[in-house]
Amino acid sequence: MTAQPAAAAAKAKLITFPPSLDCELARFVLGHYAIPYEEVRHTVLFSSIYTLWHGFTPLFPLLYGGGHPAISHMRGMIDHFEAICPADRKLFPAGSDRAKVEADWTQFNGELGGSTAVFAYFHLLPHREIMLRPLSEGTPPFEVAAVRMAYPLFAGFLKLGLRLSAENAAKAIAQIRQIVEAVDARLADGRRYLVGDRFTLSDMAFANALSPLVLAPEYGGPLPTFEQMPPELQTVVKEMQSHPAGQFALRIYREHKRPAPQ
Repeated sequence: MTAQPAAAAAKAKLITFPPSLDCELARFVLGHYAIPYEEVRHTVLFSSIYTLWHGFTPLFPLLYGGGHPAISHMRGMIDHFEAICPADRKLFPAGSDRAKVEADWTQFNGELGGSTAVFAYFHLLPHREIMLRPLSEGTPPFEVAAVRMAYPLFAGFLKLGLRLSAENAAKAIAQIRQIVEAVDARLADGRRYLVGDRFTLSDMAFANALSPLVLAPEYGGPLPTFEQMPPELQTVVKEMQSHPAGQFALRIYREHKRPAPQ
């Protein structure tokens, strides 16, 4: 009997909720570090059942198998692969620049990513027909059917978890604009990257956090098209795309988002 190739046996699995920013960041991270993996998509609520089964956590994304420990926290995933990757794939620079990247990670992944999710979901979740596909694309058929039949349950869970309200959406877009304008100012001197002269986690985290509001074509999860979006979101997408920071995010995706090796 012919043995299976070791690479096939070693492929990790990544449990995701397809449109999640953290799940998209996991795709970006694993592609950058050239880690073979298979994405296993589940809609919200169902995803936690599978992450509990495979990683003893309700959190997604969850990476497990392939010789790697079960990891459900994005910073933990980055730290794990950063420690074992080749020098040319390091996302953290050496020396004093590391502190700048750490500060960017906190602001972009935490504040900007959180605000993007709040603003986008607040305006999208009232539109059931627009959101059926993003919430369930690529998940098992019974989950697709569950989202279709019980959409208010899934939308309500996201509304509760993200604390969606008109007031919080207004705060979110104000914070998005503040951060984007600050990145505009950093780019005004003509630099190609936010820290130093090469791609770092600063660039990845910013591009990922803003990507749903600039509609990066390389985004790996399902998003509504511009034409499907309500007018409030279309206006913000046009606004973000008009910023140097928005064009920077699009370029980072275009030049640095890599598919996972097979």
